Amino acid sequence: MNELSPRFPRLIPPALATALLLIHTIACAGIPATPTPNPSAMPSLPPTNPIPSPPIAHRQSKTGDDLLAQMTLEQKVGQVMLVGFDGTMVTPELRDRLTQLHIGGVILYDRNITSPPQVAQLNADLQTAMKQSSNLPLFITVDQEGGVVARLKEDKGFTEFPGQMAIAATGDVENARRIARAMSAELLALGFNMDLTPVLDVNNNPANPIISTRSFGSDPARVAEYGVAFATAMQEAGVIAIGKHFPGHGDTTTDSHSALPVVSHHRARLEAVEFVPFKAAMQATPHIAGIMTAHITFPAIDPTPGLAATLSPKVLTDLVRGEMQYDGLLMTDELTMGAIATSGYPAPKAAVAALNAGADILLFQTGYPMHRQVHQSLVDAVKRGEIPQSRVDDAVRRVLRVKEQFGLLTANRRLPTADCVGLSETKALSRDVARQAVTLVRDDAQLLPLKAGAPLLVVETGAYELGKRLGATTIRVAAQPKPNEIASILQAARDVNAVIVATSDVAKNRTQADLVNALLQARVPTIVIATRSPYDLMYIQDAPTYLASYGNNPPMVEALAAILAGKATARGRLPVEIP
Repeated sequence: MNELSPRFPRLIPPALATALLLIHTIACAGIPATPTPNPSAMPSLPPTNPIPSPPIAHRQSKTGDDLLAQMTLEQKVGQVMLVGFDGTMVTPELRDRLTQLHIGGVILYDRNITSPPQVAQLNADLQTAMKQSSNLPLFITVDQEGGVVARLKEDKGFTEFPGQMAIAATGDVENARRIARAMSAELLALGFNMDLTPVLDVNNNPANPIISTRSFGSDPARVAEYGVAFATAMQEAGVIAIGKHFPGHGDTTTDSHSALPVVSHHRARLEAVEFVPFKAAMQATPHIAGIMTAHITFPAIDPTPGLAATLSPKVLTDLVRGEMQYDGLLMTDELTMGAIATSGYPAPKAAVAALNAGADILLFQTGYPMHRQVHQSLVDAVKRGEIPQSRVDDAVRRVLRVKEQFGLLTANRRLPTADCVGLSETKALSRDVARQAVTLVRDDAQLLPLKAGAPLLVVETGAYELGKRLGATTIRVAAQPKPNEIASILQAARDVNAVIVATSDVAKNRTQADLVNALLQARVPTIVIATRSPYDLMYIQDAPTYLASYGNNPPMVEALAAILAGKATARGRLPVEIP
């Protein structure tokens, strides 16, 4: 057994790990039936103030077009809404809220997740609630990209995976397929049918505060190759893939969660860089099921001041539907994000604008009063002619088509279960890719591998537990180390053979560079590990020994520990340009 992780063998040949995982995936995929409701979570209480709509009869035997023909306007509007909610179970209140508005999909966040059995039961109860009220089955989705964006985490019993930049650092596109298949197996077992991934943004801006290692890299062709491979494998496994964030969030210095970024490049540059991965995914056979839009302005496409791509007909209809001829789902990013709210678009107004612009699915955070207000605003906008009925029908037709294609409208849907989650085979695959990803940028001081038994100090800017895995003295400091912390580390460094500094986003936390430089000036043998962004090297250029791990989740930390100790070799290559 591996002393770095006692729950699984240290090394399983990749082919064997993949074969074992495939066996388990097939076994888990064969669990049929419609979920049995949880009596405690699904009491039979009458809804309050329901929106009257007739049941969608015999939906299991009808096609999407058949269903569309018999739906009311209120039901259609509900189908284009995908919403978050609070809590970890289906309460009578939540059931009524979803069914009254005929909601088409839900998204789970950290606050909804405690364990695999809880998530499996929650997702089963969500679908049962819709079935009992004669509503259509839900899209149930999550942001499970791998790496820094993961809602299903190992400390809660799930499997975590390397992020996209780590996968690209392996130099093997098959690893994108392996991770996508493994991730999909867990998602399907838990009752998810959609994942908001892969990220198709080209991260060519070192100062990007939100994409970074979520991207496959800075080369458009590489991002396209790995993104298409990931999406195709995920959809072949049965999970709806949503590529994001069109037209491209990779060259921004503003986080759209807080404010509206602007990408001012001319159209030729967008065609040569930002559009490349999205067009590849749209044109693949089969094409990616959905594309998420970005809350960013692109003056070269739509010069309207302050108008995000999400709300622009020139982007969604003229460019995506017209020029690019893409007929898959168009989903908005979350419509209460700062980029939209600070631009004069509260959620109801944003929803009307986005649907009118060409979006098919409108994504919202939690807030039932807001959801009801949005629903009513959309219904009213259609009734007064602000949104054409044909625009609503086109959106709902695409929603139903994808639900039909991915088996959501069939009676024999699989039963969510926790039995196929956190398997040792899945974790072994995750660790194998992680070991391939870790990149030794340079080791001019020849400090690696570490000398066995030599005293070692590890300085961590987060709860990585790298020092614990290496059996080293560990000092944990703030993201912005203070002068007294740096002084304490210099004092402790006198008694060790080497110091490892695990940095994280030095661009935002510049005193981490002060710490490293202080150690180097004191001639302390220092190993720097960029545990998140490889661009940390820009601020610590004098470090003679430097590694990049593209993440600090369990698979990456375990891989780092193995490589530092000489039990594995760093094989990764930087997938980004570092100025």
